[in-house]
Amino acid sequence: MNTGAAWLWLATFAAAPLAAQEADPPPIIVEGERPQDEKALTDLARDIAGQPRADRPLARFERPLCLMVAAADTALGKEVAERIIDNARRAEVPVRGGRCKPNALLALSDDAHAQLLDIRKSGKRIFSGLSPRELDAALGARDPVYVFQASETTAANGQAMTKVMPDDQPTNYITAMGRLSRLTREDLLAALVVVDNAAVAGLTPVQIADYATLRLLAPTGEVDVAEAGADAPRTIMTLFAAPASAPQQMTRFDRAYLKALYRMPPGAFAREVLRAAVVDSASTDTDDGDG
Repeated sequence: MNTGAAWLWLATFAAAPLAAQEADPPPIIVEGERPQDEKALTDLARDIAGQPRADRPLARFERPLCLMVAAADTALGKEVAERIIDNARRAEVPVRGGRCKPNALLALSDDAHAQLLDIRKSGKRIFSGLSPRELDAALGARDPVYVFQASETTAANGQAMTKVMPDDQPTNYITAMGRLSRLTREDLLAALVVVDNAAVAGLTPVQIADYATLRLLAPTGEVDVAEAGADAPRTIMTLFAAPASAPQQMTRFDRAYLKALYRMPPGAFAREVLRAAVVDSASTDTDDGDG
């Protein structure tokens, strides 16, 4: 999907949005977590990232984040938006200040699935750039959350890929030498997360925001209920799989994943990002955890 289409894709839901770009960050309460072995963390990493191909880059925002939250409860929307922005800054995600065109939207809807189906039938461009398989996967989500991300492959330096003929696949003519060189990267252009209002009843603004942060800013997959067991590493991604036992905020690993995704060199492979997250979250001197 090109950048212009991405704006139209997001604007469909942004009728009464709330922007949060310059808010003071809310306090972060850090508590200790039980140490986890690397195998359990590695399994969790692949689950959270949606079982990505090990030798492909993970999508991330290269352009500054411009967030909008659409919610009938404006007080809730404001608190959630401020927390998401703070989470982004903590992970060193570039954030746009002041007025800007949104490239990330969280929408709280009375009937998310029905609204999305109506949009699909109407032919509006919210689904432009998504393959039928990707669209079906998003609409067939187990959790009451629907996630859409638009991305494009570019050269590692951000240069657009070249097409010899209009119908050709993009070709990267930039070369680099060295075992650690990365020739391409995956740029996240826009992200949309739609959640049913009924599903967030009883959840705290921090829980909603921290879950939405991961789903907006990083490639993610639904975490199976079994991952929420007492002996498994904790993650905010179990919020809808097992809300009664879900953490109160992003866990040490959740933050390590975001940090690794945005601090690794452009074009870093999925296996490199996830390994960095596992090593970081397993270290004893990290200051991130869930409360």
